[in-house]
Amino acid sequence: MELLRDGIDEIRDSLNDRERELLEDRLLADEPLTLQEIGERYGVTREAVRQMENRLMGKIREQLKSRLGQ
Repeated sequence: MELLRDGIDEIRDSLNDRERELLEDRLLADEPLTLQEIGERYGVTREAVRQMENRLMGKIREQLKSRLGQ
């Protein structure tokens, strides 16, 4: 878990505002917002938010892979 937190902290500064809010409000929140709620906030569809979430998860995965030397 600590490795994941450290990896997220390292990429946080490289994220744009939407990605950072998605990370905080959906992925790390105790009561995460729905795709619909986030989409309404930005005026985009749930599908667009889902795609953004997938790209963000990919960035997190790549960061963790590089930390593990893979």
